[in-house]
Amino acid sequence: MNGYSTLPLITVRNLCLTGSRAAGPETTIVSNVSFDVAEGEMLALIGESGSGKTSIALALTGYARAGCRIAQGELRVAGHDVRSMDAGELRSFRGKTIAYIAQNAGAAFNPALPLMEQVIEPALTHHILRRKEAVDHAIALFEMMALPTPHTIGARYPHECSGGQLQRIMAAMALITEPEVVIFDEPTTALDVTTQIEVLEAFRVAMRKCGFTGVYVTHDLAIVAQMADRAVVLKNGSVQEEGPTRQILSQPTQPYTRQLVAASQPQLRNHNALQPATPLLDVQNLMVGYGAIMANGHPRYTIVNNVSLPVRAGETLGIIGESGCGKSTLIRAIAGIQPWSGGNMLLLASPSPPKLRTVPPSSASTCNWSRRTRIWCLIRP
Repeated sequence: MNGYSTLPLITVRNLCLTGSRAAGPETTIVSNVSFDVAEGEMLALIGESGSGKTSIALALTGYARAGCRIAQGELRVAGHDVRSMDAGELRSFRGKTIAYIAQNAGAAFNPALPLMEQVIEPALTHHILRRKEAVDHAIALFEMMALPTPHTIGARYPHECSGGQLQRIMAAMALITEPEVVIFDEPTTALDVTTQIEVLEAFRVAMRKCGFTGVYVTHDLAIVAQMADRAVVLKNGSVQEEGPTRQILSQPTQPYTRQLVAASQPQLRNHNALQPATPLLDVQNLMVGYGAIMANGHPRYTIVNNVSLPVRAGETLGIIGESGCGKSTLIRAIAGIQPWSGGNMLLLASPSPPKLRTVPPSSASTCNWSRRTRIWCLIRP
């Protein structure tokens, strides 16, 4: 993240994006955004949800989401005038000159194809490598990304890998064509802290060895501190502040940036000392697992083992742990979605499955895309 060229590889000037619904009026999504990214530099686009971060990043590839368009401005990436390119030129440009690492690798991969077939596809499509060369290069990238069994992991299907492994494999797919620019669109948002550290370290190693220029979209200032040389702070589609990462995080000049920095510092909740003695929900020695039921009456694979916890009325209980520790399995069992093989649960002192609701980690993969959100909420409260 240092020693990069002072010449801009990416130039954005007065970028405006608009969007509309059906025949309705256009709404400005991004307004007069300008910035440069030097060759070898990592720039972070920071802001809350809806600030325009991803829309700007996608515009660098010449793409605007359905109902949106690039209304005005200059977009130059690695010597290409993005706005003047036709469809054929954009197909050649995407994946070869500029690559994109999505937020949810699990939803981006084709579940019906082995991972190796998907990783080498860009190199074959752009006629950069022959198949054997592409496979060898992919294995080398798997090793660089610190993936387990790099020579065989490509034979797996997406469901056979963890979230952290899929994010690193997606990074390998982005790098297999040796692009000049890589866009990271919040690629570690869905990962636990331990896995996030491993993935970010893999990204840093890749950037150091491959020498690409990066744009990192995130709302997490801790990631900005680890990954970015400079940062652009966005709010409602407009630039609030721009500067070196250290300056942005330690000496922000704009009120909104100061608000973001303050919000990134965790604040302890004020607890009510007067709580009822009897738990509203009492989980006692719960055991949950998967697989065939064995002679001892328990599943072959135990995921949750003798967990006990009380939850009192008005209390919020945090269940913390890294990927695979059993957090989601425990919650599903408490909600009555996943059967348990041992222990007991009492709701309001009644030994019956509690009538609870769960909120999944990814609303995008849960909602029915064929229905409007308003109607969906009425049907599935």
